[in-house]
This record gives sequence, C-alpha cells and structure tokens, in this order.
Amino acid sequence: MKITQDQSIRQDWDQTKSWNYKLKHVNCYQSVVYAEVVNDHGEVHTNDVERIYYIVDGEGEFVIGEDLTIVAKGDVFTIPPHTVYNYHSLPGQTLKVLLLMELWDNK
Repeated sequence: MKITQDQSIRQDWDQTKSWNYKLKHVNCYQSVVYAEVVNDHGEVHTNDVERIYYIVDGEGEFVIGEDLTIVAKGDVFTIPPHTVYNYHSLPGQTLKVLLLMELWDNK
C-alpha cells in the first residue's frame, strides 16, 4: 500500500516538524513518522512496543535516564518498551529521523 506525504498527518510542535504515516492495515497497527528536530524534541515515553529510529541526516543525542548516546546519519537507535527518553539535535544541526512506532493516533 502506498501512502503519500499528502496523505500523512502533519503534526508539528516547537521547532519539530513531523509527518505521521499511519499503517492501520499492518498487524498491531503501526506508524512510520518522519521528523525534523531542531534543538530539543521533548520528553516522551514508549508504551508496550519498542521504537526504532533511523537517522536520515544530522547528528544528535538520545538521553535515557543518565545514559547519553550520540547518533549520526545512517545510525539505527532503539528504545525499549516502557522507557522515558528525550532526544535533540546537536547545536546548529537539524536531526532528521524516521521512526517506527506503535500507532500514533492523537488527531
């Protein structure tokens, strides 16, 4: 099934732009989210499903508790279920990510 950017749901906040491609036809209902993060994304948490980030471009840092991991273009970073985390771009950068996650359906 093809989903165009025009069919995605645009959900922006602060300096983050995101496009939510809802995959309701896939078992366990998932979303593919493309986001461009400048500075801080803001704290979020996972539910029952691991989240998978592919770093499309830029450099940034993911923070889980006291652990800080630097990511760059081409990296994949996973967040375990039931985890509170945050991430941000490095100064002067736009961190572009592709996120596979549980269905994000806050219309």
